[in-house]
Amino acid sequence: MEHQELEEKVIEKPSLIGMIMNPREQFERIRENPKIIVALLVVTFLTIVGLLMMVSAMDFIENDPALAGMSEEELLIVSIIGQITFVVIGIFTPVVMISITAIIIFILAKIVRSDVSFKQLFSLGTYAYFISVLGFLLNGLVMMILKTGDPETLFTSLNSVVNAEGVLGALLSNFEVFNIWYLVVLAIGLQVVAKFSKGLSWSIVIAFFIIGGVFSMAGAAAGSVLGV
Repeated sequence: MEHQELEEKVIEKPSLIGMIMNPREQFERIRENPKIIVALLVVTFLTIVGLLMMVSAMDFIENDPALAGMSEEELLIVSIIGQITFVVIGIFTPVVMISITAIIIFILAKIVRSDVSFKQLFSLGTYAYFISVLGFLLNGLVMMILKTGDPETLFTSLNSVVNAEGVLGALLSNFEVFNIWYLVVLAIGLQVVAKFSKGLSWSIVIAFFIIGGVFSMAGAAAGSVLGV
C-alpha cells in the first residue's frame, strides 16, 4: 500500500496555478515528473492575451504624430499590424526566454556537476515564467481599462511612480513586482530541481537581474542616440 501511494505521488503533475501559493511543491513534482508542452502552450497563449490587452490601450497617433494625417482606414491597418506584431512577440518571447535561461543554467549545472537534465530545467523555467505572465495579464488589464499606458513602463514597476526616461527609466523599470517575484521563484526552483546550494541559486538570479538591467539600459541609451 505504501509503495503504491509513493508511485502515485511520483507521477503527480506540476500545476501552473500552484506556482502562486506553493511553488516548492510544484518544483518537487517537476524534479520527478517534468512537464513542458501544455504549460508552454498556456503561458504562450496568456502572454499573447496580455500583450493584446496592452496594445488595445495604445494611442498610435500620440505615440507617432506622423500618423495624425492618416485616414481611418490607414489607421486601422496600422492598428492591425501592431496587433499582429504583438502576437508574434507573444509567440516567441516565452520560448526564447525560457530556452536561454535553461541553457545558461544547464551549463552551470554541468560545471558544478549537478545531475539535473535539460528537460527538467526547461520545465522549471516554463512554470516559473508563469509568474511573469501574471504581470503581463495584470498590466494589460489595467491598461485596457484605463485606456492608457506604455508596455515599456508597466504599472507594477518602480518607474511607473518616478516616470523617468532614458537610461534611468530603463533601470527603474527593471524593478518590477512580477519580475522580482519570478526571480525569487526561480531561485527556489534551482534549489529544488537542480539541487543547487542556496548561495549559488541566489547568485544566479541576482546575476540575471543585473544582466537584464544592463541590457535594458543599453537599449535605452542606444534608443536615445538613434532618436528612437
